[in-house]
Formats: sequence, structure tokens, C-alpha cells
Amino acid sequence: MERLVRRTQLIITLSQVRSVALLLTLAILGLATVSHGAPSVSASLDARRFSVDQAATLTITINDADGTIAELPRVDGLDFQQRGRSSRHQIINGSLSSSVATFFLVQALRPGTFTIPPIAVTVDGKRLLTEPISFEVTSAAAGVPSLPNPEGGAAPPSRSGAQAVGEKEQMAFLRVSPVKEESYTGEVLPIEIKAYFRRGLRATLNTQPRLNGDGFVLSESKQEPVQTEEMVDNVPYSVLTWPGTLSGIKEGSHNVSVAIEATLLLPDNRRRGAPMGDDPFFGNDLFADFFNQQRVQEKKIQIVSKEMTLQVLSLPAEGKPAGFGGAIGKFALQVKAQPTDVGPGDPITLTMTVAGAGNFDRVEAPVLSQPEGWKSYPPSAKFTPGVSLGQGSKVFDQAIIARSGDKTSIPPLAFSFFDPEAGKYQTLHSDPILLHTSKTEGSEKSENKSAGDDRSGGGQGRSDTAGIEKTMPQKSNGDQSGRPAASPLAPLHSKMGSLQQGLIPLITQTGFQMVLLALFLLLVGVILFKIRARRLAGNPVLCRQQEMVRLLELRLREIRKNQEQGSNRDFLAICRRTLQEQLGLLWQTGPAAITLADLRQRLAPDSELIILFATAESGAYVGHLLSSQEMAEYVEKLEHALRQLR
Repeated sequence: MERLVRRTQLIITLSQVRSVALLLTLAILGLATVSHGAPSVSASLDARRFSVDQAATLTITINDADGTIAELPRVDGLDFQQRGRSSRHQIINGSLSSSVATFFLVQALRPGTFTIPPIAVTVDGKRLLTEPISFEVTSAAAGVPSLPNPEGGAAPPSRSGAQAVGEKEQMAFLRVSPVKEESYTGEVLPIEIKAYFRRGLRATLNTQPRLNGDGFVLSESKQEPVQTEEMVDNVPYSVLTWPGTLSGIKEGSHNVSVAIEATLLLPDNRRRGAPMGDDPFFGNDLFADFFNQQRVQEKKIQIVSKEMTLQVLSLPAEGKPAGFGGAIGKFALQVKAQPTDVGPGDPITLTMTVAGAGNFDRVEAPVLSQPEGWKSYPPSAKFTPGVSLGQGSKVFDQAIIARSGDKTSIPPLAFSFFDPEAGKYQTLHSDPILLHTSKTEGSEKSENKSAGDDRSGGGQGRSDTAGIEKTMPQKSNGDQSGRPAASPLAPLHSKMGSLQQGLIPLITQTGFQMVLLALFLLLVGVILFKIRARRLAGNPVLCRQQEMVRLLELRLREIRKNQEQGSNRDFLAICRRTLQEQLGLLWQTGPAAITLADLRQRLAPDSELIILFATAESGAYVGHLLSSQEMAEYVEKLEHALRQLR
């Protein structure tokens, strides 16, 4: 009995303790709900020194309030990528505090010392600023892997222009050469653009070279860049080369440069963990999944060439020919005429060829130096580009007619242009073209023939008349017997003879009926085709699916052809192009604009298309060698994955 009483008291005591603890907790929480600190913001960087092939994590923290982070300030040479957010609540000495942290990945495009300026955060309508952060980025020369030269031996020496400051410390840089410092308005300047990527890096071009600055226009070849290798300061680089031209459009001094955007696939050598745990961006071992390669990270960069100061001069007014149309460069003129044996009013076709190097868009047709007595028609033009940009030939065809029959030659034709090297205008003249007119000879033959016909015809006429007179019967009212003279007309018949059908209706003829039947069937086929075309136009999904199937079959034949030839680079390049075309039709966007980042954003993380695209992109630019078995497996996976895209 005593034990039972003690046990009951113990249970009551424990219940009281729990009740008191619960009341204390509620009191603390109630106190905490009204005890907040003043809102504040802060920014921190987890590393103040790292290499250019690594990255640091920037954390912006908002304490005891909700806020909005304004756009991060732009820092030349730095790239910021948001990685996520996290929130935290805690009670310290009866006070409830909360914080919201936003994480950004900081990547440097080149070595150096950088400072992240104060970042603005709006909290409860107030604008708060973080403290500036300074850090140092070191060169990545020691951390970049080196790949062997696929052709063996040393890479060829550099043949490009002057080296920009700090090139040897960069993973990628751009050169533009050669460029004249002074040019005339409209003059075409041939240039060569080279993008250097340290050998061993995997890169994807996101844009074509573009011009920074005004006053000039950049035109480039539509062909794919030529890939070579060069040594720069004993460091091997993979080089992409584009030919192009610069044309000044505004007089004065201009500062211009050329830029290109690319994505580098760098080895992920970071030892720091991701701020949000398993980062899906850097934790997806695409290449390890397919070829057992090491983990990589993407890094978007913008490569800018050394800034150039170029002067654009106006064309001189002195010595400008009257027929100058704006052509600048060096040209040659050739003129032909067909036919040269003509009669009065016959048209003559002039074929005028202007060949050379310059701004062919301003090249106009040569003109007659002595246009009097000639009627000219508007010419047609056809341009044929040459081997290099800015070179080619332009052919004009023009019809002319002599207004009078006394023209024995076509006068010289004149073409004017400005020679920038000589600094003066030039006018080319063709040689006169002799004409052989048949007016006099032909007319004499015609007149002689007419006169002969008249003479012979007159004599024959008299002879015939005499003959007629001899053969005509003498008019007489009757013969001696009193019978009337015989009439030269046929006698009238009182009975109708047999009829002959001389006109058969066209509609009853078999050939005509067959033609009508063929035209009817053709009309029905056209109507059915129009109906089908309207159905396709009204159903863009079906039209897109048919185009995807047609284009896929075409590309698969090209892929298998490269697979049989064993061309690794061409094989992976056409595979990458096929993926871009199929996804571009599916997503209704330009194929060239589709990158690996787009696939990761739009597709599931475990999509096989991401692995296939990354593999093709790596091999197309770096030259990864695949065995015959790997190529066969790749084609099978690629075809299976693309046929499921609808």
C-alpha cells in the first residue's frame, strides 16, 4: 500500500514538472515573438584567394527581416551565378532571431585583384548596403590539364599579330590582325580574328565574333572557323580562326574591339562543398557517366581583343570623276559585246566584268563614254565572291541599240573608283568594239533582186498576155450551123451527189478526250495538295513533327557515313548539330542558340540527351577520340533518344 502511494506521488510530481516546463516554453516563445533585433544585411566570401579555374561562394545574409536584393553590381572580369537560398530561425537568451541567406557563385575570367562593391538590399522599404569585399585570383596555369598533340610533335609557331598584355596568364584570349589605323569611308579592310584556348580546355562557342564600338561594321565569313594549334610563349593553344572585313561608316577616330562569348568546361578542382549541399550544376558527372572522365564545371566567359584606335577619313573632293559611284579598292575592267554583226535596230548585249578587291556593294555598271546615238536599257548584275572576303567579280549584262545605222563601233566604256593605296581616283576605259553592219550589202542585194524581179516579171507578163490572147476562144454568137458557142463554165447538175464529212468536231476526237482527262486528273491532284497544305498550315504540331522526322533521317545518314569513315571530329560535330536541330524544332528556337545550359534547364537532370550533347560538344571542339564500338553505341543511343522527341 505504501509503495502504491509513493508511486502515485511520483507520477503526480512528473506531471507537474512537465506542465511547468511546457508553461515555461510557451512563455519563452511568447516573449520571443515580440523580441526581435534590428534588421541588418551582410555579405561574406568563403575564400579571399583562389585560382581562376576555381570559384568562391558569396553569401548575402538578411537578418530579422525579409528583403529584396537588387541586381548585383557589374564587375569587369567577374561572373555571378545565383545558387539558391536558405533560412534559419534560432532562440538566444529568450530572443527569436531569423536570417535568410542567398548564395552566389563567383567566377573570375582572369587573374588579378578584385573588389565586390557594396550590394544594395531593400528591407521594409529601406535601402541597406553591405560592406565591400576584396579578394585575389591567381593564375590557373598549374591546374589546367594538358592534352597531347593529336598529330604528334610540337605545335606550329604563332603567326598572328602583336601579343596583348597578360595573354600568357589567361586561359583564353582574342587577337585581331592586321588592321590599318587609317582608312576611308566605305573602304573594306580584310582582317583575321583568332580565338586562343589553352590546350586541354573544353570550350563551346556561344556567339560569333562581334564588334564593340561604333563607326565600323564587321562582316565575317559564314563558314565554320578553322581550327589549328599554336605555341604562345611556349604554351600550346587551340586556335579558332575567322576571316572577316571591317568597313568604316562614320568619319573620325573610333575605339573598337572584337568580343566573343564562350563556355569553358573546366576540371572541378574545388575542395569546398556546395553551399546548398549536392549542387545539381556541378554534381552532374556527365563525362564520367559516358567516358569515365573527371568531373567538370561550366564557366561562361567573354573574350575581348585588345582595343584598337582607328581613324576613318573622308574621300577627297579633288579629282572626283563625274561617274564615281562610291567604289573603293583595286579593280580591273573587261567588256565584251554580242553580236557584233548587226543590222539597223538590232540589240547588242554588253557583258561588263569588274573584278578585284573592294566594296562590291558600291560597284556600279560601267557607262558609255560617248552615249550620243545609243539607247541603253537598265543592266542586270551578278556578284561572284572570291577566295578571300572582299574579293570577287561583278558581271553586268546590258542591252544597247544604235539609234542610227551609221554606227561602226561601240565607244569605250568607263568605270571609276578610288584607290586607297594611291590616295586618288582611277578611271578605267575599255577598248572600242568594232561592229560589222550589213545595211549597205543587204540593201543592195534586196534592190537588185527587186529590180530583176520587176524586169523578168514584166517580160513574162507580156508573153503570158500574148499566150492568153492566142489561146482565148474568139467571141462569136454562133457557128455556121446556128448552134450556140461552147461555154467555158461547168454545167449545172440537178441531182445531189454523195456527201463527204469534211469537219469532225474536236470534242469527239479520242486524243482531245485524253488530254481533257489528264487535265482533270491534274486539277484534282492540285486541289488535294492544296487541301493537305492547308491542313498542315492549320496544324503546326503535325508540320513540325514531319519536318523533325525528315531532317532526322537525313542527318542519321550523314552520321553513319562519318562513322564508317572513322572521322571522330566530323562525327561528333554532326551529332551535335543534329541534337540542336531536333531540339530547335521542338522548342521553336534557333538551333545555333541551343547550348548545354539550355538542355540542363529544360530537360530532366537524368535525361540522356544531356549526356549525348555534352559528349558531342566536347569531342567536336577538343578532338576526343572514340573507338568504333563507342561510336556505334553513341549512334544507337542518339537515334533512340531523338525518335522519342515529339
